[in-house]
Amino acid sequence: MPKQIATTDKHLNLPKILEKDFSYQTGKVLSSMNSEPLAREFFAKNIHRNLGDPALFSGTKEIESYVITILGKLVNLPPTGTGVIISGGSEANITALWSIRNRRFPNFLELNYAPEIIAPRSVHISIDKACDLLGLKLIKINLNSEYKIDIHEAKKTISDKTLAFVGVAGTTALGSIDPLKEINDICLKYNLDFHVDAAFGGLIIPFLGDRQKYNLSFDLKALSTMTIDIHKMGRVAPGGGGLLWRDTSFPSAIEFKLPYLPGIPKQKTLTGTRSGASAISFAFLWQKFHFEGYQKSVLQCIENTLFLEKELRKRGFLIPVKPTLNILGIKSPFDSPLTVNYIHDVLWKQGWTTSIVDDFLRFVIMPQTKHRHIVSLIALFDSLMKEQ
Repeated sequence: MPKQIATTDKHLNLPKILEKDFSYQTGKVLSSMNSEPLAREFFAKNIHRNLGDPALFSGTKEIESYVITILGKLVNLPPTGTGVIISGGSEANITALWSIRNRRFPNFLELNYAPEIIAPRSVHISIDKACDLLGLKLIKINLNSEYKIDIHEAKKTISDKTLAFVGVAGTTALGSIDPLKEINDICLKYNLDFHVDAAFGGLIIPFLGDRQKYNLSFDLKALSTMTIDIHKMGRVAPGGGGLLWRDTSFPSAIEFKLPYLPGIPKQKTLTGTRSGASAISFAFLWQKFHFEGYQKSVLQCIENTLFLEKELRKRGFLIPVKPTLNILGIKSPFDSPLTVNYIHDVLWKQGWTTSIVDDFLRFVIMPQTKHRHIVSLIALFDSLMKEQ
C-alpha cells in the first residue's frame, strides 16, 4: 500500500476567511473593472456546462453562437465573422495575436527574425504576455496629451518586420480610446493586421450617443480581431471574455483536432475546457435587459463619473484627461499636502478601494456604485480637506 500523503489537520473556516474579501455590493470598490454579477443562480446552475466538448453540450455551443452574434452586431462584425467566449480579456488578446501570427506566418519557426507588434504604452499587460509567449517583439509607443497612442511616433516605428498594430478602446488606466480610424488607415497602407482590445469599452462604446466618432467597428477594413469582455459591463461573473475574428481564416490558423472527443471537433482556443456559464448568463441577461437596459446602465455609470469629476474639479483637484468612459483619474491640487498616495491610503482604510496609476489616483465607476455612494465619497474628500 502506498503511504498516505501527509496533509494538514487544520480545519479551514471558509466563510470566515472569505469575510476578508471586499464586496462589490458596498459600492465602494473603485479599483476594479469587474461588476457585481447578476444572474448568480443562473450562472451556478449552468457551471458544469463545457464549451470545449460541443458534442455533449451542443445547446451550450448554440448559446455561445448567439452571444457572438450579439457582440458582433454591436461592432458590425461582417457575415464572414466568427468568435468564441473564453476566460477573459487576457486569453482573448493572446489568442488574437496567436491567430494573426499563424495566419501571416504558417511556418513561423522558420523565420530568422521576430515579427513586431506596435502598441501604445497604455496597452494591457496581456499584450506583453502574448508577445513573450509567441516570440513577437513588442514596440510600445508613447502617449499624446490625451493619453492616446502618438500616431506620428507610431508611423516612424513601422518596418518590414511589422506584423500588426494593437489599439485600445478603453484603456485600463483612464478609459482612453485610441484613434482607431487613423490606425486602420496606417494598417491598410502597409498591409498590416489590426487588433483592438475593447475588453472594457466593447460593452460601453456601442451604447453611447456619439459612438460613431470612436469607430469601434469592423467597418474598419484592416481590423482583424477584437476583444470584448462580458464579465465587465456585461454584468456576468468573472470568466467571460469574448474574441471576434473578421473571418474564419484567423481561427483556422490555430485549429487543433481533438481525436479523443466525440465527433473529433476542431479547437480554436488556448484552453480545452471552457465554462459555458458566462455565455449562458449573458444570453439570459441580454434577453432580460436588451440593448436599452444595457444602455441605461452604461449611461448611469458615465453620469456618475462626470458628477464625481465636476465635484472634484470644484475642490481644486486636477483632471489629467476628461473621462470618455466610466474611469476618472485625478491629481492633487498644486502645493497641496493631500497627495494622491495619502488620499489613496486614507480611502482604503475607510473601505474605499482605489488605485494609483503613474502619478494619478484612479476611480472606476461600475454599475454597483450609485449616486449616493459618490456623494458619500465627496463628503470624505471634504473632511480630508478640512483636516489640512
